[in-house]
Amino acid sequence: MTTDDQWQKWFEGIWADREDRLYKAFFGETGPGIYTIPRTMFESMGRPDPDPRFLTHGVFECPPTKARPQWVYVTSGMSNPWGDSPETVNPAAPSGLGYEFTLHTPMQAQWAIRVLQWLMAVQLLVAAGDVQGELLQRNDRVPLGNTLGSKEGVLTHLLATSPDALGQGPNSPHWADYPAEFSLASGRVDMLLMIGISAREAEFARTQGAEALLTLLHHREIFPLTDAARVSTV
Repeated sequence: MTTDDQWQKWFEGIWADREDRLYKAFFGETGPGIYTIPRTMFESMGRPDPDPRFLTHGVFECPPTKARPQWVYVTSGMSNPWGDSPETVNPAAPSGLGYEFTLHTPMQAQWAIRVLQWLMAVQLLVAAGDVQGELLQRNDRVPLGNTLGSKEGVLTHLLATSPDALGQGPNSPHWADYPAEFSLASGRVDMLLMIGISAREAEFARTQGAEALLTLLHHREIFPLTDAARVSTV
């Protein structure tokens, strides 16, 4: 039987493995620290007293590297194995909710932190049964209710996809240079790459399929970026 101290050590070890080893290998520098979800975000969703554990989830802001000229924003916490222990965990099953989010931008973008914090908050509330909905999967489209970056922009949705969508590899300049999934001692974790898309592009993905839209975004050399100032491709 795992004691509370043993569980805490196990849990913190998993957390550190993700942030200090894997994320630094995937993304390089992860910025000055994590930007945790503010309580006010839950309050704006009608949940003034969120689970305190939710407030430890957040976003890292990773600056460009020599090999990657983009900023990458990555969440941390969705894969935390809350409710599991060394005795109950199944390494072949999802760790926590089983995924983390990334979002690429051509320049540093405060809005990218906010939109990922919002997305995390929604998913956490869905998982807790406090909000109706379903947990995200690849190819899902997420309406934002506003535009990304500025009022003049046209990107009003997010598309959930994979960093290696359409089988693109490291020889492609428009490939996300980190794995589509990784493993922790508590289970497996999918990387969900979120790309900002317009309402017309979201409708195109609904009628023609997400793969058709991704093919178009690859062809236009947009994938994997979310440039809030770009025009719609359809």
